[in-house]
Amino acid sequence: MPRKMRQLLWPFLAMLALSIALQAASLAAMLEIEARVDQSQQHVAAAAALGTIVDQFENTTYLALVGLASSDWELLLRQRGAAQTQAQRFMAVSNALLQGDKSGGGALPLNGIQEPEILGVLGTLPGLWEKTHAAHVRVLRSENRSLKNNPDLEQFRAASRSLSGALDDVSVLLQRRSQEELRQLGLVQRIIPVGAFLLTLVIFVFVIQRMLLPFVASTEELGLSEAALRRARDELERRVAERTEELARANEALRQAHDGLELRVKERTQELKDTQRRAVELARQAGMAELATNVLHNVGNVLNSINTSATVLGERLRALRLQSLLKLAGVLEERRADLPAFMTADERGRRLPEFLGKLGENLSSDRDEMLSMTDSLHRHVEHIRMIVELQQSYATSSSLVEPASLEELLEDALRINGAALGRHGITLERHVMPLPRMMVDKHKLLQILLNLISNAKYALNDNPPGERRLTVKLEHPADNRVRVQVCDNGMGIAPELLTKIFQHGFTTRKEGHGFGLHSCAIAARSMEGSLGVHSDGPGKGATFTLELPFRPETGAQNSAPRASG
Repeated sequence: MPRKMRQLLWPFLAMLALSIALQAASLAAMLEIEARVDQSQQHVAAAAALGTIVDQFENTTYLALVGLASSDWELLLRQRGAAQTQAQRFMAVSNALLQGDKSGGGALPLNGIQEPEILGVLGTLPGLWEKTHAAHVRVLRSENRSLKNNPDLEQFRAASRSLSGALDDVSVLLQRRSQEELRQLGLVQRIIPVGAFLLTLVIFVFVIQRMLLPFVASTEELGLSEAALRRARDELERRVAERTEELARANEALRQAHDGLELRVKERTQELKDTQRRAVELARQAGMAELATNVLHNVGNVLNSINTSATVLGERLRALRLQSLLKLAGVLEERRADLPAFMTADERGRRLPEFLGKLGENLSSDRDEMLSMTDSLHRHVEHIRMIVELQQSYATSSSLVEPASLEELLEDALRINGAALGRHGITLERHVMPLPRMMVDKHKLLQILLNLISNAKYALNDNPPGERRLTVKLEHPADNRVRVQVCDNGMGIAPELLTKIFQHGFTTRKEGHGFGLHSCAIAARSMEGSLGVHSDGPGKGATFTLELPFRPETGAQNSAPRASG
């Protein structure tokens, strides 16, 4: 089927469906109106039945009064029973009209009436019926049993006429409604054929103008399109043949270029291997240089402390009271011949023991201070010896990746920076998890730790003394990862600088060169790890996190972890 015909098919089917829907809706409307007409007729019949019941009730009252007047008790009882039956029938039919009753009191299947006007009149029927029934009871109980000049009978007739008048009004309203619904039914019955005819005519015109005529024209266009398609196919086959030949020539050239590229790749790969080897050596040298720089810096700090202690010691030695002791020795030498008399009779001799006691106390105090300074000098020298030994142990190692204890490396970094941390009054906290020895590049790891601890020390300079806190952590968050964190409560890092902190040349210190953290990040990546930073903002400290792959030393997986020192 041509595309254009397919496009017209959907509007045609939609119009056809609309026609069927309109027919169905019209039929449903007609059936609904017919049902309403039938119901209205049933309502009219119910109203007529109520009028008949009222007439029968009135006749029953007269006959009961006759039986009462003639003492015909059988007639009286029969009419009273009939009156009760008629009363029940009246109430059942009136309720069916008001509320709807499928049984219709046993005779009429009725639905409730919705029109307010009719419901208003129907609403008066129970009250009028009660009045009529009450008058009926008074007539049968009255002493006056005459059919003429009987006031109770006149009241009964008046109530019965009022009830009959209301029933006549209901009948008129129901008949009027029935006539209106009959008129609507007739109108619908006349409109449906006309609407169906007009809709059929519209569909017929649509089919002629939009489907049959275009179909003829599209058949001619189809012939022209097929001819154009054949010409396009021939042209395409020709161009495919040309393109195939071009691709064959291009493949030949590509093969030659591929051979040349393989040769260049081999040459470039060898160059990269040589460059990588040189880079590894440079990285090792850079790590050693960083280590040596930190060692020299800390040795310099310790030498400053030694120089200070030596200066104080010299001042204390110069301040010793040796002149007084020499003077006392001269006095004693002069009075050697009468020394007992000098000690008892001369005032200076009597004060000599007290003087010697105080002099001894001062010399003892000075001796203790100088011994303490000597111990301090010894500790500083021992610290220098330890730092130098650490530097020599790392400098003489020949392997880049070797078994090492992360706890020991962390402690070595803290020892190397120990003098500077103590001189700056920094409180150190350790949270170290015992771990087995693992394969790691000790030089690169020590380089990173030294740099992070040194940076944390500078970040704490602006904090007041007693509020400078440095925390180091060693954790094992996953089976295949280890984590080292260096945290400080110092100057912090602004959010916009967190993404720049590891860039080459970036620094926030006036004397900084911007290479430390950049080289640490490169070293971490070279060990298949990562180096990150977090800070809540200026003045809120910073946390640098180093994560590395956990590669235990062979046989260390099943060995007990070594306790940290």
